[in-house]
Amino acid sequence: MKSSRGETDSGSKSGVIPIILVIAIGLSGASAVLVWGLIGVFSGEPPVGDGRDSSSYGFDLSNLDIDPEALATSGNPRDFLFPLVDPMVVSGPDVAGLNASNKRKWQKEVVSGDRVLGVEIGDASRAYPMFILDAHEVVLDQIGETPIVIARSPLVDEVMVFERRLDGVPLELGVSGLLDDLSLVMHDRDPVAASLLSGHDGRFIAGPRVGLGLDPVPGVVVTTWRDWLARHPETDVVLRDGSSLQRYRRVSYDRYLDGSLWIIPPRDTIESSVGARDRVLAVRPSGGGTPWSIFPLAELAARMSPDGISVAVGDLQLVVAEGTGDPTATIDLIQADGLELRFGFWHAASIRDPEAADAALERGRLALRDAVKNDVPPSK
Repeated sequence: MKSSRGETDSGSKSGVIPIILVIAIGLSGASAVLVWGLIGVFSGEPPVGDGRDSSSYGFDLSNLDIDPEALATSGNPRDFLFPLVDPMVVSGPDVAGLNASNKRKWQKEVVSGDRVLGVEIGDASRAYPMFILDAHEVVLDQIGETPIVIARSPLVDEVMVFERRLDGVPLELGVSGLLDDLSLVMHDRDPVAASLLSGHDGRFIAGPRVGLGLDPVPGVVVTTWRDWLARHPETDVVLRDGSSLQRYRRVSYDRYLDGSLWIIPPRDTIESSVGARDRVLAVRPSGGGTPWSIFPLAELAARMSPDGISVAVGDLQLVVAEGTGDPTATIDLIQADGLELRFGFWHAASIRDPEAADAALERGRLALRDAVKNDVPPSK
């Protein structure tokens, strides 16, 4: 059931976002992102997108395939952030040596308690520090033979990974400046007519490619660097882009994510036993067609023994250990073979289809009640 809408409609509130965030800079370092969105007004080519009206961004919205009220501006112009493309990596065990040579915290690469996105494809594994994802929002990379796109939506603490091939051809993608219920919206770089791609589920939502979508990469995890390295000692890790060091210093969503206020209020909130900003893990067997099970991270942590927990998802098993990070923001994943995982706020998991989300939440809670706590301590 939906409660009352926000204080203003989505069109008007998105139009004043830059002003609101400049005033509220003490609330979140993320406000610096929107200040950068104004820089293009004073230098170089004028930006595309006025920060108020989604129709000003140069995309054909005539076949928009989501609720029109879900599409809003971020307050920033099109391409206000540049994707991180083919990032440099270093062997995980070598990071400590790099950090030892840098005395100041802002000069260091990933450190043990940092949140990272862990991706494993075949025999290759790679970690992406969340502070790097926050500063770019789109990362175009390749792991082994698989080109991927990482879509980071800081406003709902969501991060998704998709194979970025269509008909065998890797896509080039950018930041559109638009949002799909606070989730990132990307655009392809078709020179004739660009299409919009939702970072929430990998579906094209407007333009010539509507009806198509990208395949999610299974088994990705939000965890701490310490826990990821312990389970994947052969991993590599993405390094900061040298030309973006000031951006990494200025952008931080930590205070926003730990707080209770929204940078951009949701267009609707859903009445539920789970808070809109509570982090949840949605899980289903890979390949789609199977309903999700949703696990609030706080409830997953509460039912876990120090040795971990094994939860049935259909005929598969999700096995999680007690990690070293905040259990409401990270997990220490042992096993998720054949499973697709989504992390993010309950808002992101529920806003598109509240009834389906409530059913998924009930499935998750039933699975937790039937879960088997691990008898053998997971190796570290």
